[in-house]
Amino acid sequence: MTSFIKYALSIIPFFIVISCNQSPKLVLQADEVIQLEQQEVLKFNKFDGLSPLFTHKDDTLRVINFWATWCKPCVKELPYFQQLDEKFKKNGEKAKVILISLDMNEKNLSNYIKKKNLTTSTLWLDDPDANAWLGKVNENWDGAIPVTLTIDKNKTVFHNTDFHDYEELEKFISK
Repeated sequence: MTSFIKYALSIIPFFIVISCNQSPKLVLQADEVIQLEQQEVLKFNKFDGLSPLFTHKDDTLRVINFWATWCKPCVKELPYFQQLDEKFKKNGEKAKVILISLDMNEKNLSNYIKKKNLTTSTLWLDDPDANAWLGKVNENWDGAIPVTLTIDKNKTVFHNTDFHDYEELEKFISK
């Protein structure tokens, strides 16, 4: 009987390890990587490479903002997202700010990132068929930007107007 107890006790840690619910990693399939001094910008020619960002559920809060350099309200609110990103990093929070640019050319986006020293993670979606993917982001999105979503393992919250100040963005994040 003693050898049976030893055997049983020896396999318990094995079951604990394999039964731990480890979330699979979020994997995005970029078509190109644009190396800038401030950051790497991942370029997606089709939404499909980016789509796991909207369906992946884990314990990391994702704050995702769609914007473009030609969109005045978008550009006005970008410093709030940079500030939020810096706060998350400073506090070691399980949260990530992701900016998704809908710019039409690399030069405008790259120049803006350099000029503003934008360090918040930026992705570039260059998929012209917005009608095919807007509803995959949110069924209520009409295509106007800026648009912001928060995604965590429990819920997705959609915000389809710009933020007038940092406090308004923080209030939205805490919903």
